[in-house]
Amino acid sequence: MIMYSEAKTVKEKIISGIKGFGKIRLKTDHSSILTYTALTLILFLAFTIRLFPMRWEIDPATGKSNLLLSEFDPYFQYRFTEHIVKEGFISWIGWIDYQRWYPQGFNIARAAYPGLPLTAALLYGIISTLGVDIDLMSFCALFPAIMAILASLAIYFLGKDVGGRPVGLLSALILALHPSYIQRTSVGFFDDETIGILAMILFIFLFLRAVEENRHINSTIKYAIASGLALGYFCAGWGAAYYPIGVTVLFTFILLLLKRYNLKIL
Repeated sequence: MIMYSEAKTVKEKIISGIKGFGKIRLKTDHSSILTYTALTLILFLAFTIRLFPMRWEIDPATGKSNLLLSEFDPYFQYRFTEHIVKEGFISWIGWIDYQRWYPQGFNIARAAYPGLPLTAALLYGIISTLGVDIDLMSFCALFPAIMAILASLAIYFLGKDVGGRPVGLLSALILALHPSYIQRTSVGFFDDETIGILAMILFIFLFLRAVEENRHINSTIKYAIASGLALGYFCAGWGAAYYPIGVTVLFTFILLLLKRYNLKIL
């Protein structure tokens, strides 16, 4: 009798939980729905427009598309990534590449930027563990288009912080359709810019949040650390990282001259 009563109680709790779950509703308004729909379309456009080079890689005999890399630098990045995938994440530190520079050899640890190969190797290892069947060459070819989606999403949040949702959507659309950025993130262009632009946007976004006047000190510290990590990732992935560093220093210096600074900047 006691067991029957306990079973009945458990059953009632389960039924009550299911009914409560059914009452959950996402609190959204028409403006939010339109914004998220527009953002989704922009991200979809950013990805699909970068797949256009695949039409030149279709094998006439089979009708299938073979994903390959374009230009010369992406093949070096591919070899770098392949070396990490096969030999381990710290194997590149002592690697002298004689295929890139002969006979002296090319010291990878001193002269190359490991950010892109390490990122690609990590993501490739994750999707391989999850059971996704894709070869490394195809993954590296698709990698730039995937990073373009993330960069467009990141700049939406940056624009939203600066001027609201309309500015965020416009920023994402401009980046998604920017000719120079399309060229550098199309299928096959596996080079430093793919992670560099994303890292730069993240750094600016986090830095501006860190210096907001009304933000609590604990939140400021978290954003400051995160912006520093984003900048460090940027420096590890692309030589152009010196430019945002200089701009940030100039920005801070101008604020000091105009006396529009606060203790968070100092």
